[in-house]
Amino acid sequence: MSGMIKQAILIVKGKARMAGGDHFRFLAAFMSAVHLALTGIGALLGCHMLAGVSFAAAAAELSMFYAVKRNGNFFAGITVVYFATCLHGLAACVLMGWTYGFFLYNLVMIPILFYMVCMTEDLLKPKKYVIFCTGANCIATLLLRRYVYLGEPWYVYTKETAFWVSFFNHLVCFFFITMFSEMFILELRASRRELRRQTEELKRLADYDGLTKLRNRRSMLAAWEGITREDYCVVMGDIDDFKKVNDTYGHEAGDEVLKMVAASMQGAVDKEDYVSRWGGEEFLMIVFGSLAYALKVVDKVQRELQNADLVVEGKKIAVTMTFGLSERGEAVGEDVDELIRRADRRLYIGKNSGKNCVKIKDE
Repeated sequence: MSGMIKQAILIVKGKARMAGGDHFRFLAAFMSAVHLALTGIGALLGCHMLAGVSFAAAAAELSMFYAVKRNGNFFAGITVVYFATCLHGLAACVLMGWTYGFFLYNLVMIPILFYMVCMTEDLLKPKKYVIFCTGANCIATLLLRRYVYLGEPWYVYTKETAFWVSFFNHLVCFFFITMFSEMFILELRASRRELRRQTEELKRLADYDGLTKLRNRRSMLAAWEGITREDYCVVMGDIDDFKKVNDTYGHEAGDEVLKMVAASMQGAVDKEDYVSRWGGEEFLMIVFGSLAYALKVVDKVQRELQNADLVVEGKKIAVTMTFGLSERGEAVGEDVDELIRRADRRLYIGKNSGKNCVKIKDE
């Protein structure tokens, strides 16, 4: 019991969510407690039929509380609690009259039913189920209302008794609908938080390479559109003989090389610079500042790789890279594609001239 209370406090504070059948168990426990209280009220008033009907409703609800806990059949549980509550309200109106407020339970159970169906994935056709249950409740309540007004209640008590029983029923229904409304709001907020988290995660997956955790090509091009500075260099780098690493040591070793290169490049730049995995073993950086600064960044990456200690199957893997650089101010009116093409062209000039080098000109 203490565990349920602690869980309820966390849910109210928005630090936890109701899981699985918690919604139903709360409904069944609450209604069984109310009907047990009405059993006592009926006994005190000498209205043994009310006491019997209330006890029967409580017994049905408690039995479903434990049955659903065992087999997880929420459909049966919701149906029994809903109709037990509605039939109890109608029977109490016949026994004591309309002024005692028992009809309120029939009204309150309609939004509760919608809430329970919304929170439960156990129903295949929830719309038809809700329409049937609500329709049956409304028709029975309206027909009984005419019968009760035209006839006389089976048990007659003083106005003072009618007031206090009605007060109890109103208080319970107000509390009941308030609690479930708050639960609905908490669930809605929790769902929104989860949706935002999933949206952020999807955006991260769409913008970043899963292996290296660097920006991907699409994200890099999108970031480029927001750049307003004119002093930057484009650095295109390619791992030398990467295919040989994969063929010799396997793709897992190749993945380790890619992650090592990504970490080296990310650690060599400032926070305002951009690093991306352009594709395969190619990486592209946008480095803000002069060409001299970009060369320092490249030199730092090369030294980091040279000092790296990557060992696979007892053998140290030597990793080198070839770079091609282009500077934003080389020519007036250069667009992004031209800067990338220029850096890429210089990269392959470096590849053809021996690898493990840096090229800043088309020669």
